[in-house]
Amino acid sequence: MFVKQSLAIGFFAAIVAQGCGARSQLQPCQRDSDCATVDMCATWVCQYDTKIHDKACIAIAHTSCDDGNPCTTDACDKHTGECSNTWVTLDVDGDGHRGPLAGHQPGDPGSCGDDCDDTDPRAFPGNAEVCDGVDNDCDGIIDNGATYTPTLGSEFQLSKPSFDWAEPDSFVRGSPKSTVDILASYDGTLGGQLSPFLQPLDGTGKPTIDPFVLTGSDAAGSGTSVAWTGDRFGIAWSDRRDGNYEIYFALLDPTGKKMAPGDERITVSDGYSLYPSLVWTGQGFALVWQEERSNGDFKLQGQRLDLEGRLVGNIMTLTSGATDDQGPSLAAGRTELGLVWVQQKSTSQAIVFQTFGFDLTGAAPSPVTLTTPSMDGEGSSLVYDKKNDRYISSFFDASPAKRVVYGTVIGKDAKVIVPPTDVGKSPAQERDVSLLALGDRVLFVYADDRDQNSGYELYAHTLSADLSTELQPPTRVTAAPGDSISPIMTFATDGTALVLFRDDRGPNPAVFETGLKCVMPTP
Repeated sequence: MFVKQSLAIGFFAAIVAQGCGARSQLQPCQRDSDCATVDMCATWVCQYDTKIHDKACIAIAHTSCDDGNPCTTDACDKHTGECSNTWVTLDVDGDGHRGPLAGHQPGDPGSCGDDCDDTDPRAFPGNAEVCDGVDNDCDGIIDNGATYTPTLGSEFQLSKPSFDWAEPDSFVRGSPKSTVDILASYDGTLGGQLSPFLQPLDGTGKPTIDPFVLTGSDAAGSGTSVAWTGDRFGIAWSDRRDGNYEIYFALLDPTGKKMAPGDERITVSDGYSLYPSLVWTGQGFALVWQEERSNGDFKLQGQRLDLEGRLVGNIMTLTSGATDDQGPSLAAGRTELGLVWVQQKSTSQAIVFQTFGFDLTGAAPSPVTLTTPSMDGEGSSLVYDKKNDRYISSFFDASPAKRVVYGTVIGKDAKVIVPPTDVGKSPAQERDVSLLALGDRVLFVYADDRDQNSGYELYAHTLSADLSTELQPPTRVTAAPGDSISPIMTFATDGTALVLFRDDRGPNPAVFETGLKCVMPTP
């Protein structure tokens, strides 16, 4: 108590000694040298002030840190007097080219960056185009003119034979500078517990180490979603370590190891939080998931995080709650986020699309339904077409009479540009479609049982960017008894379109990988 009382008396005496200057936030002085440390970013003099009737430190000039560059934030450190000029855009991939400001074309005036893809150092203006799954020269087209040729029989099992069941979740390319170029994730059941597994791969898609559990041995989980920033991975998943499925997030370095701050719990709710979808916008992460409501239906919610994994703002509710909304798939456009999901209805399921700002606000006036009333939409996915500044969604109609795989093109104003188009035109049943937007064309891979060989096989099919023209006919990718379903695609370093999928040829459902070789046109 004595110490506290002495401090209080001393503090009061100091204020009295300084007179009105303390109350007016002016520093009393007797000479100019008394003002030297007030603020090093200004020139100070000690002069009489009529408001306080005493001498005080007055700033007569301020340091200008303006470097004349509209793409920097200019500031002066008052403790040191040093200027800092911080770029408003990032060069996350380290290729010497910065990504543009949101809403700007790379290289346009005011864009503050000319990199068309700041997640990959192989993409920048003036680079030579090669077969590597990258828009090397930033013309908006990936591997210009390339075709994709399956090699039957080249597939191999990625998940361990000891798993009781496995299903792919994410397939994302990372850094060509690391021993881990691609990160695959899948759900697996081992000893009765469902867990999310990570499998680091090299640039050709081959495992570099054994798969490892994302959550630890005691925490069941599932539904991972991975995004690459240019120097690290973000990963989100549903985890029931808290007794209830909640959404978690973590950062992974280029080798797949967790970075600080470690696992971060995003949701705290009574209901299940499931099926996260995560993207990198160029400035931060956007995360969307389905959140259980009190009546058992679901709504969609979202959260932003920065490059360091710190939460930005609060959880946002994205759907009204009047409908049962599930299975979100998120894609980052140039100025906005595109979101597609499954909306449960009394007798069917609709596929619904809407756009949001990068801050998860400013939604398009209302969502647009992509399916017709007679369809029963399932398995929706979404990609952004950079070349044409629009979105392409794929899904399948699960109607029992005949399953059909569809693709559709939507503008960033949430208006349908190309209505649902039958992608495979198969005489049989189709399901589970994945796609890659290449700028001037779209590569689809989907499950099809047209061969009637005791299950679904995967087929590849290339269409023009507006889905109107067949550029490569449906080509069989797998050949094995049992179903080959649930494909997910990414690129190898040589441009091979790698396909992660679930396969039932063995005693238990397992995760397999295969590829479609990239062939550039002859000069």
